[in-house]
Amino acid sequence: MKILLIDDHALFRDGLLLVLGGLDASIETFEAGSYESAEIIMHEQPDLDMILLDLGLPGTSYLDALQGIRQQLPAALIVILSGTEDHKMVEAALQNGAQGYIPKSSSAKIMLSALQLIISGGTYVPSQILQKKPVPNAMPATAATTEHKLTPRQYDVLLQLATGKSNKAIGSELHLTESTVRAHVAAILKTFNVSNRTHAVQYASQNSWL
Repeated sequence: MKILLIDDHALFRDGLLLVLGGLDASIETFEAGSYESAEIIMHEQPDLDMILLDLGLPGTSYLDALQGIRQQLPAALIVILSGTEDHKMVEAALQNGAQGYIPKSSSAKIMLSALQLIISGGTYVPSQILQKKPVPNAMPATAATTEHKLTPRQYDVLLQLATGKSNKAIGSELHLTESTVRAHVAAILKTFNVSNRTHAVQYASQNSWL
């Protein structure tokens, strides 16, 4: 797998490269400190699988960068890395071709879980960003029009599943016992008619629940 990291801070790039080493030992990584440098690498490496893009690149807007990458590498996964947690910027990034949005404040474990989710076909957005946006009836408006219904607490658990957390971690976050979390997860799987957590998150992403 080939990954291009575009960020103007060398120290952050160095740290993230160490994180990516835990994703897969066979990963080949490339670095660019500007979008102009990234364009050269994308031209030389047309088979890049994933682009990790900083929103605050100097000299170009993040939307122009997103659209340029999507035009040049239509099959590549694009993941936003940012210190900003504004849900409007998140929505704009997703609408313009990004498959995920990872805050730079995330731990290495969260970053790895998010990247694994995206590689498996899901879309990652942290629950704390989603929770800043009004969500009618505790679920996205588009999801509310489907035949599937989740309780508000089940939806809270679904948001935590999307971050790759274990039942124990979800219980700690939501102040629930592990057995209660397991019950909610089982209800989500049954509601979505899927067999495991990964498929539940994929289904939720594809049907605008996340």
